[in-house]
Order: sequence, then structure tokens, then C-alpha cells
Amino acid sequence: MGVTALQTQVDQFTSLVKLNKLDKPTISRSLFLLESGSNDVFRYFLPIGPPRPHPDAYVSAMLSSVRAFTLQIHALGARRIALFSLGPVGCIPARAVLPESSPLGACHPEMNRMARRFNRGLEGIVGSAPMTLRGAVAVYGATYDVVQLFRKLPKRYRFADTGSACCGSGVLGGTGQCGTGNYTVCGEPEKFLFWDFFHPSQHAYALISKAFWGGKQSRIRPMNLSQLAELNVSAV
Repeated sequence: MGVTALQTQVDQFTSLVKLNKLDKPTISRSLFLLESGSNDVFRYFLPIGPPRPHPDAYVSAMLSSVRAFTLQIHALGARRIALFSLGPVGCIPARAVLPESSPLGACHPEMNRMARRFNRGLEGIVGSAPMTLRGAVAVYGATYDVVQLFRKLPKRYRFADTGSACCGSGVLGGTGQCGTGNYTVCGEPEKFLFWDFFHPSQHAYALISKAFWGGKQSRIRPMNLSQLAELNVSAV
């Protein structure tokens, strides 16, 4: 889906460090944010491609990539690390293209189950950080829970539509990509949870960012990003 692979991003960062483009104090003061895995979960349920491994093995491989990422950036000096959970991937408008898709308006239960399984493992990685990432502090952002609040209480968060895409075509605006074919664009994108077949709207992202920057522990734990940014950590 046009996304730079996680390991490629780490390799690019490593090159900058080795070229002395970034010094250790700058790196240690920086926030390292990771949200990865939505494409992997969605791709698992597509009817094309190679044979699928068992869901547990698939999630374990995804988590291994995250562990490797945290160890690599820690070795390069990262000391403030935030791992954001997957959202409810089974509720994105693109679910309409899946042959085993749930009834219109319902989320894809197996996809959400896989996302939750991954999220539990991700929070476990954060919990083990004091032992595995010496001198670093890691936090877990509960994207899944935050987005489900939007779906449960749409009026509180000023959403009029939490199931279909503002920009797209076909069922739920999720069978045709925004910008291609006979797509349409809604008149009030700020009232939609989803901008296109896969991504939240600007309004949704703003709410998620607010929850993670200054939110309570039900949103991000053991501290929020503003607290993480002010934390005194050593550049070792």
C-alpha cells in the first residue's frame, strides 16, 4: 500500500546516525513513535496471496518485528519510545471488499480479534521495557480503545458517520480508493470518522493526538506523551 517497510525506516535512521547527522543528546531527547501492523492484519484476510499461517504465528511474527525495532532504535540512543496499538481494523470501510465481510454496517470480527491479540502483545513489550531497554521509558497508546469510544459515542465526539468513508466509492465508500474511478467526496469531512477506505479523518486524528498527548492512563500508559517529553532520561 505504498508504505515504507519498518526495517527500511530503521536502516535509514541508522545511516543518519552513522553519518553523524544526529548526536546522542538529540536522539535521547526525541520521541520515537510507532504504529505498525494495520496493513499486515488487513492483508491477512485478503483472498489472494500465499497460504496464510496460523493467526497466532502471524501475530507473533508481527510482534517480533516490533521487538527488533525497539532494540535497534534503543541501541542507536532512543530513550523515549511510544508504541501505539492498532485501531479496530475490522471496522474500516475497506472491509467491504472482503468476501467474508460481515453484514453492512458491522465490523469484521476476526480482523478485530487479531488486532486485539496484537495489541495485548504490544502492551507486553511496553511492560518489559525496563528490563529490555536499559535507561529507556516506553508507553502504550490504546488507539483501539480510543477509536471504539468514537464509535460508541459519536455525538460526544461530533461524528455523524463512523462506518463509511468521506472519500471513495462503492459500498461504504470502501470498495474504490479516494482519487480513483468514480469516487465522491463528502461535504463535511470533519463529521466522518474515516477520510478514505483505510485512514481516519483529520478530526479523528486530532482527537487521538489530544488523547495521547495529555490523556489519562485509560488512553495512554504508564504516562502520556507530554509527560514522556518532560521526563529526565540519560543519553547513554
